Amino acid sequence: MKLTPHNIIHHELIGLDTRVVDSTNSSLVGIEGRIVNETRNILKIDTGVQEKNVPKSCSSFMFTIPSLMSPSKKDEYPGAHQTYDGKRYLPLTTRVDGKLLLSQPENRIQTKFRKKFRK
Repeated sequence: MKLTPHNIIHHELIGLDTRVVDSTNSSLVGIEGRIVNETRNILKIDTGVQEKNVPKSCSSFMFTIPSLMSPSKKDEYPGAHQTYDGKRYLPLTTRVDGKLLLSQPENRIQTKFRKKFRK
């Protein structure tokens, strides 16, 4: 199954770029980087300077999902990014409440959620 904003909670999060957009702890808001590890309650984010542990239960995250586009459209979107293999993609962003991510990653992938959580 392809990673989309609609099914992000059913996929592996390690390796995705993320930003903390809301949290009960104001010092966590604005942390930005790549997810390097995930536990039941914590996302470990590599900010480039250090790794930060962010609790899922009290935070909301903005995930950036790379979406490959066809070579014929690459001239239409000058803001597109280029991957290591030369393909171009437009990043998609989606906001996810951390409470939806509260479970072990291997169990969350198999869990079915009610439709109201999927937007």
